[in-house]
Amino acid sequence: MAKTSHVTKVTKLAQLGHGTFWECPSGSTALLIGINRAVLHPGQVLDMNFIAKNNASIACNYVAPYANGPGGTVSSALQIGPCGSIAFKIVGSHNRNVYPGLVPFNCPALGFAELQPGASVSGLGTWNQTLPNSTKRIPAGSYTLVIGNDFSFPLTIVAS
Repeated sequence: MAKTSHVTKVTKLAQLGHGTFWECPSGSTALLIGINRAVLHPGQVLDMNFIAKNNASIACNYVAPYANGPGGTVSSALQIGPCGSIAFKIVGSHNRNVYPGLVPFNCPALGFAELQPGASVSGLGTWNQTLPNSTKRIPAGSYTLVIGNDFSFPLTIVAS
């Protein structure tokens, strides 16, 4: 009996590298980005996580929501998203921005926080496969998830 080999394509669900984190420059900012899956079936949610570490010898600023409204301190609960501390987008064929697209967002009040030398912050976000401001699911197909401007993951949306 002849042996058959099965080749399975494995997609990395985490990436470690340098990237810009608001005013924290890419040369001294380490980012760890992770996702829970690269293939989304109907009803599944994409979870995204990040850790940003300042490897510079001086502090740098990043954006965070206010904890108790404007004028208060900023929250330590950071998010990935259109109004988050780090953005993401879903890109389709011909580099077309499928999510969030060009729709306007009403973001909560945001302020700057300092990331001290050697310190790190983390955050998370989710995406439920819908188009912006809609309950309609994006069409099945192959996409690219881009987090920040420095990290990308292949993403497949399955029809059923």
